[in-house]
Amino acid sequence: MNLDPEDKARLIEAINKDTEPAVDLLPKLFPGTAEKFDIQSLDRAKIPTLEYAGKRSKAAILSEAGAGIGAAPLQTVRCFGDAKQDEWHNLIVQGDNLQFLKTCCNNTDLLIKNKIKGKVKLIYIDPPFATKSDFGGRDGEKSYSDKIATAEFIESLRERLIYLREILADDGSIFVHLDQKMSHYVKIIMDEVFGKNNFRNEIIWGYGGGGAPKIFYPNKHDTLFWYTKFKKWTFNKQFRPYSEKTLSRGLTAVKGNNYKLSEEGAGQVDYWVDDDVQKILSPTAFENFKYPTQKPEGLLKRVVIGHSNPGDLILDCFGGSGTTSSVAEKLDRRWISCDFGKHSIYTVQRRMLRIGESKALVEKKSKNGNVVVKKGNAYNKNPKPFSVVSSGAYDFSHIMDLRKHKNVYIDFVLGLFQHTRNEKKAKKFRLANIYTVNDNNPVEVYPVWDDEFLKEVKIDEDYLQGIINQSGGKLKGEYTIITPESCTNISDIILKNQDGKEVQFLIKTFPYKILEDISRNFELQEQPSSQDNVNNMITSTAFYFNEDVEFTAKRTKNGLIINKFESKILDKEGNYFEGFSGLAMLLVDLDYEPGKPFDIDKTLFVKEIKEDGSVTITNLTKSVGLIAIDKHGNESKPFNLE
Repeated sequence: MNLDPEDKARLIEAINKDTEPAVDLLPKLFPGTAEKFDIQSLDRAKIPTLEYAGKRSKAAILSEAGAGIGAAPLQTVRCFGDAKQDEWHNLIVQGDNLQFLKTCCNNTDLLIKNKIKGKVKLIYIDPPFATKSDFGGRDGEKSYSDKIATAEFIESLRERLIYLREILADDGSIFVHLDQKMSHYVKIIMDEVFGKNNFRNEIIWGYGGGGAPKIFYPNKHDTLFWYTKFKKWTFNKQFRPYSEKTLSRGLTAVKGNNYKLSEEGAGQVDYWVDDDVQKILSPTAFENFKYPTQKPEGLLKRVVIGHSNPGDLILDCFGGSGTTSSVAEKLDRRWISCDFGKHSIYTVQRRMLRIGESKALVEKKSKNGNVVVKKGNAYNKNPKPFSVVSSGAYDFSHIMDLRKHKNVYIDFVLGLFQHTRNEKKAKKFRLANIYTVNDNNPVEVYPVWDDEFLKEVKIDEDYLQGIINQSGGKLKGEYTIITPESCTNISDIILKNQDGKEVQFLIKTFPYKILEDISRNFELQEQPSSQDNVNNMITSTAFYFNEDVEFTAKRTKNGLIINKFESKILDKEGNYFEGFSGLAMLLVDLDYEPGKPFDIDKTLFVKEIKEDGSVTITNLTKSVGLIAIDKHGNESKPFNLE
């Protein structure tokens, strides 16, 4: 066997992880034999694949993250709790989850570098079940209509699953929660992405409630697919109570003294219908946040306890109401929740801030064995430190306009990387396009506003050497360049000046020309305008710029009326929204205190607001606060209702 050191290492890794060797190793392992066959076809034949329009190769998808395409700098919006800078903060991430996953895989962002990729022990996702098809009943009436075509939905989810596998720990697990409309498609995709040998269980969650159709069986179950990354995973066995019949017999169904009842109960099986995982039915249930398709904490408790340990990192990139995060917090796990909708972000924030009032999921005991907190009583603990961060929070159409406004553009890109413009300090370097310093080292903003310049120049070694030469050989230390990813083909590099001293060039890129860099159609995604479309945001989006939103309102006899709403945002055709057409929702805090976290109590979607700006709402308190959210996710400052 003639393998180079790199190939040997790959083979050893495959053997240790009990996985099949990479396809390109087969001809080297079996010279004179493997090349007689179409190895790629043989490999694909092992697993049935789903073919559809728009399907891309795994390599093409992952290459985007490696090149920084679509990865977006994470920007801290607000922090809760005290923690040292280098300590872990649990994260609520606002933004397109595909962008966030690319940022995790790229693994260069200072906020999360070496903290997420390969470190996530458990992933749970509950994606929207979208097909963009109308399904009719027996008499021709429309039964339901989903928002995204089947092929588009499958590829959108597949992209995310590919990235999720990359950030999953080698001994990690992933659970994908689906209904009957899409589960059969997704199972094939998951076999392809994770390997059919890494499929562990199809779990059926059955629940009651609701009506019973006259002409077909009612749909009263969801499906959870459990996959692992490799052949090792965490599994903490769980138990269910014995039936009354079994208890009265004192033996399991199998006769004999060796089959006496266990103190723990019977081992949990792959259909979950017991009390711990009941569907939330009561509108007054404490954990019910009135969020569409919210899942009960009992369901996530079973997933989290069974497949992670205290201290493990758990990710839900379809965050919704934050059930996964709440359960992870109560069970002493670290967590990340990601969602595009501001409604979700503020719901999860509220849920964390009020977690001490919610119910404990397990008993807590002191060192001497005494029960400190009983299951079902108040959790009675403050949340561990967490932060709300933004992923790609800038409007792409606005970025393109920044080329016309040099100074606005410079301030914008400096802010992405936590730099403040300071030309006074930058002057000492006497170099073009230096606008601030970082630890006394220069920071350059690449001049994308100069179209004629960019036709001839890109950032390469010759460009960097020119900077050294221009400085007269006096440049040393670090030199930062902030540039669109499409303007460079190199990463961080060290060169020497005329005196032989090292200059370390740090290349900071961002997705400025993403629409030109990849041959895909990106949409300007909008925030939900009603409860009906809260969970319909899965498609990849453009990037969002934080615009100022001006908003005021006053009380009326029946609620309130909006007397000012201004937000300069664009619709999907590139035109400015007019009037309330640019408004997505109002967030309401009935006990708002200036300077304290905004605690959302109600969400009023634009479809609930009349053309004259009036809103009917009861129980308005004297201290009510409002935040207006426009369709691109920009928000006003908290406003005290007059």
